[in-house]
Parts: sequence; structure tokens; C-alpha cells
Amino acid sequence: MAKSSAFTLPFGLDMQVDDGGLSIRFDGDVVLEQTLGATLRRVEASGDVTLRLPMVTGDVVCGGTLTIEGPVQAGRLQARHIRLGNAAVTARAVAASESIRIGPAQVQVDVILAPEIRIDPAARGRVTVIESRNEREPTRIRGGFSYAEYDELFNNARQFLAERGVEPLGSAAASAPSATFPEDDELHTTEAPLTVERAVVTPDPASDEDADDPVSIAAEDLEPLMEEEARPAPPVVATARVEPAPPTDDLYVKLSDAVGRIQACYDGKEIPPAVAELRAYVEARDYTGLRRSITEVWNGLLTFHQKRGIRPHHQVTHAFNVIHGLMQA
Repeated sequence: MAKSSAFTLPFGLDMQVDDGGLSIRFDGDVVLEQTLGATLRRVEASGDVTLRLPMVTGDVVCGGTLTIEGPVQAGRLQARHIRLGNAAVTARAVAASESIRIGPAQVQVDVILAPEIRIDPAARGRVTVIESRNEREPTRIRGGFSYAEYDELFNNARQFLAERGVEPLGSAAASAPSATFPEDDELHTTEAPLTVERAVVTPDPASDEDADDPVSIAAEDLEPLMEEEARPAPPVVATARVEPAPPTDDLYVKLSDAVGRIQACYDGKEIPPAVAELRAYVEARDYTGLRRSITEVWNGLLTFHQKRGIRPHHQVTHAFNVIHGLMQA
């Protein structure tokens, strides 16, 4: 009979269980495979943290690599490196000082922020702000404003991040990006971690979903991000042209810049008729017409890509989100 592992409570461990919540603080590495029947409220560690739980909740902050092997319904995840697998991830903020890797997960996150972010192309869901310094591959994740785009649209990007406990890239709280993402053999520690024995982790059946077929693009996968307080787009109705606004119109400048970014993604390629229609509305400063027709324009752009079996560049979706938000203001 194999000898069971020893249960150890190391010196320096600060562990509290109150009102059904578990909080742990430890100067070293932490491995949790159960939570003593309590809801995980907070984990703080100076080293690496590995969580193998039926559900990760609360806030997790560590100075090394955070690895989660199960579903997440958390507040803030913050570390030097973060690794998330293929289970569902719901959180207010996922932030790393160097790098984040996300597998083919279903994500619902307010902010994902790190100098380097790698997300599996099969990942899907919705993220409000994704900010990194590397070019990312297209995914099925909706939304995804950059920090600058969100600030341009809502004028409160720093506050939005602060309310979720994170700082913008380049701030005093963020460190410089690493040159490379750590490989698996770089993520292990040689010191004995704090370990609590294992609980059963149920695989996420959604990870078996086929997300590689480009023809299966659906409108709900690519719909523009709409904040909860934003009004839905009005129905498409006929409208007369409005008088052009003065050349100094600030809205025109913002819309023209967004359309320019969309057009740049089609340089040397066939330009969708919907993009030309979008440009016509903006050049005519027909904001009433654009506001009423924006859903129709988006659907036209979506149809163009569906017929060709290709997904729009993420910059197209980002820029359209900006336009959509300006029209809802």
C-alpha cells in the first residue's frame, strides 16, 4: 500500500476561516486541492499559486505564477504570470505584470491586462477591455476594447481599472514585460509548497465545442459590445439627410478615425460594401441616419465575412465598437 503524503501546516501560514469563508496568506508557494469545506475568499502568496478546485472564488494575488486547473468565479486574479485552462472563467480582473495564457475557455471578464497575452483561438465569451503589447490572434471573444479605445469612448478607463483593483500598463504598479513567455519547465518551484489535499475537478464539456470552422461565424459571436447602461440600437427606418455639421465637428473626427482603422484592415483586399456605406454616412455627417442604420450596416459587414468563411480582423470589431458607442452616447 502506497504511503500517503504528509499533511503539513508550515510556520508563517496565516489561515482564517470565518463565516464560511477561507483566507490564506503565506510567504512561499501555495497549492490548494480543497478548501476545508469553505468558500475560498482570498489567497495571498509571495511565490507561485496552483489551484485545483471544483470552483475558484474570491481574490488570488501572488508574486510568481498563478495556475488554475478548474472553473473560476473570482473577483481579481493577479500575479507575475497567469495560466488558465479550458474551464469557464468569470472574473472582474485578470492582470499579470508579465504574461497571461488562456486556453480554449469560456470567459466573462471585465479586464484582461498584461504586457503579453496569449489566448487560444477557440476561446469565446465577452471581455470589456483587453490590453497587451503583443499582437494577438483573433478569437471568438466579443468586445475587447483596448485601454485607449475604452478611454476614448467613455473617458474613464483608469477609473474602470481602479475599481477592479488593477493599474494600466506602464504605470508605476506594473513591471516591464518579459522577453518570452515561460515554458512549462520554467513554472515549477524547487521549494516545498503549502499543500491542501485534492478535490475532484470536473472537466468543462464546453471545451469540446468545435470553434475552428470559420464558416460557423454567428451574429451573437461578433455583435458589438454594448454596456449595460447603453440603449439598444433603434429600428432601421427611412430618414432624410441632415444638414452637415461644421468642419470642426469633434464627433466627425472620432468617427472618421474609426472608419479609417476599419478600411486599413482591407488594404489590398476587397472592401465590404458595408464599409463604404459606413464611410458615406460619416462623410455626409448624417449621424441620425447612421444611428438608425448601424445595426443594418453591421449585419452587412457580418454577412460579407460569413459568405467568404473568414473572420473580421479584431481591429475591425474594435473600431466598430467605438462607432457603436459614439452613436449610443
